[in-house]
This record gives sequence, C-alpha cells and structure tokens, in this order.
Amino acid sequence: MRPSLYAVLTACLLSWVAAAQSNGPVFDEASIRPSQTPQGRGLPSLREDIKTEPARLTMSNVTLNTAARWAYKLGVYEISGPDWISNDRYDILATAAAPVSEDQIRTMLQSLLAERFKLTVHRQQKDVSGYALAMGKKTPKITEVTEGGGGEGSMTGAALVFEGHKMPLSRLTDILASALKLPVRNMTGLEGNYDFKLDMRSYLLNRQPGDPPLDLAGIAITAIDEQLGLRLEARKIGVNMLMVDRAEKPGDN
Repeated sequence: MRPSLYAVLTACLLSWVAAAQSNGPVFDEASIRPSQTPQGRGLPSLREDIKTEPARLTMSNVTLNTAARWAYKLGVYEISGPDWISNDRYDILATAAAPVSEDQIRTMLQSLLAERFKLTVHRQQKDVSGYALAMGKKTPKITEVTEGGGGEGSMTGAALVFEGHKMPLSRLTDILASALKLPVRNMTGLEGNYDFKLDMRSYLLNRQPGDPPLDLAGIAITAIDEQLGLRLEARKIGVNMLMVDRAEKPGDN
C-alpha cells in the first residue's frame, strides 16, 4: 500500500523539525546504550546519576524524560510525552572536542537527543495547581556553599530522607514535586548552591491501622518549616510545558 500524501508530508515535517532542533553545538563523540544497572531491584534500580565535566557528560540509568529535563532545565512536571520515555533507562556518555560550559553541554545534549531519539518538541503554557517553596519568617536553616568551582553537587538519601550537598534548591523542589505528584517551584529567590537535610520520618511515627490516609503534603509543609526555615505554600503554577511530538527508541550506538 502506497503511503498517503498526508503521511509523507507529516514524516518530512517531523524530519525537518528534528533537524532544526538539533541545529546547534554538538558533541564530538557520544554513545547511548540500554542501562547496565540491574532493573527491578528497588531504589538502586531507580537511581539516576548525572555528572558533568568541562568536556564530558556522563548519565547513568536515566530515562529520556530525565535526560530531556536536564537538557532543557525543566522541573519534573514540565514535560509531557509517551509513557516509555519515563520507563526505559539508558547510559549516555558524550564528550566535546574542547572544554565547554555546563549550559553548552545542555545545548549539545538537546542536539544529541534530537539526533539519536528523533526527539521533536514544542512549548505549551499551562496554569496548574502546585506549590511554591518560599522564604519563611525564620532564618533559613541551609548553608550556602561557594567554594569548589562550578557545576552541581550531589543528593543522597532514601525514602523520606533527603540530604543535599552543594545543591541548588531547584533540585529539592524537583524531589518534592516527584513525591507530591504536583509541580513545585523554587520561589525563595535563593539561586546559589546549598547544603541541607530534610528528614520526614519522625512525622510518620505512631501511626496506627485505621488512621486517616497519609497527608504527605502536610508533612512536607511542616518539615520544611521546622527543619529548613522555609515555607511550602499552595499556588497556581504557570508551567511552560515541553510537549513531546515525537520520540523513538534508539538502537545501541
């Protein structure tokens, strides 16, 4: 059966968009392979690691959703696409011909995703219910870290314990968004990197069978106020969504 003219034109248009979106600085070498992390083994199989160096990007056990969010500097709920982009996991190793900034590495990753995943996207503005991380009445109980050069630090923890080391607060809001299943935006005005620890386990003690359903948002609001000296407040959040128009699973390369 011969393809319809509409199908041919659509395929041509998508190819043109992919080429246009990848028209920028590119990595000198790059490989994308299925994740080598054993899957289905609890938290270790869900851990995603991203490491940048002046001429190198290493992403371990990441989904396409995570890779795209990092490339475009998006929060957890600022991207919409097919289910598989949040399920299938990959190891990505890419090197530049010369040292570049982290922002340039992000732009190069955009080009790489367009090339290898045939990723094409567009933006769409939406106002959705969510939360804002804001300054409270107390002095924030977080420590700014200024030494150690550029780049992001690391986040450790498990279950309801999160400890950030030289991390932007946007990483904390990403974690909160994932836990609350709602967008959370950093509106503190604090743009540096910080050390902080948030432990919500104590708020779950003494729960009994038959207790009301767990109010995770209420626990987060209380913990952030008491432990970090910040506020988590309900707001309408304007989200400039990244809508995935097309994505294909890559072969080993």
